[in-house]
Amino acid sequence: MAAIALYKSVFAQFAFCLLTLAYIFRTIFQRIENTVHSLQVLERNATTNSLVPFSQDFRVHGFDIYWDNLDPTELTFMFVNHQRKGSAISIFKHRVGAGFIEHVKTVKSPLLFSPNDVVATSRSTFYATNDLRHKSGILRKIETLLGMPWGHIVYYGPEGIVSKARSGIAYPNGIARSPGGGLIYVAASSEPSVYAFKPTYDGALQLAGKATFRGFVPDNISVDAATGELLVSGKQL
Repeated sequence: MAAIALYKSVFAQFAFCLLTLAYIFRTIFQRIENTVHSLQVLERNATTNSLVPFSQDFRVHGFDIYWDNLDPTELTFMFVNHQRKGSAISIFKHRVGAGFIEHVKTVKSPLLFSPNDVVATSRSTFYATNDLRHKSGILRKIETLLGMPWGHIVYYGPEGIVSKARSGIAYPNGIARSPGGGLIYVAASSEPSVYAFKPTYDGALQLAGKATFRGFVPDNISVDAATGELLVSGKQL
């Protein structure tokens, strides 16, 4: 009888564990189902003004989402877009609740030769990182291996001009801004460091601080909108 009681006790505990795991997985999948959405990528037909599928290449790398208090229901999406005919920053708008994003403009420039990530500073302006000087081939690999400080950050301002905002960075990678926009953070993967820059009136970036890591390579970064804390993801060496 003692053996039977022990068996029932073990079985009950096992059944309880299974039910608990089932509940956890159900909760997780419900949350994923309720929060992950698919958006169509569309543009306006120049003749009919109707929405049609986006006609350009769409080969996404880094991206950012911007909104402000002027219209919190309209979001701006900015994507690093590695198109076949040259990399660009593609800008879209999205109305909360709609099932699509609508193309606004695609920004191209000789200075956007190797963009990695982008951070929006308004609905139409941004900073973007160019990680390396060389686009491909053995020189790109050597540049990465040696950690050469040949990357830079570009600024696209309200005048519609792309300019260099900061040079001399070894593999500028992820980029983010503080909640008020007073600081721009950049991960320099080959140093490895994270910079804090203060934007000037013309978009140039002045050094405000720098954190250097040991045994850790920073990659993507973001800022907690509520606390202003900088979140850094990367690779442990």
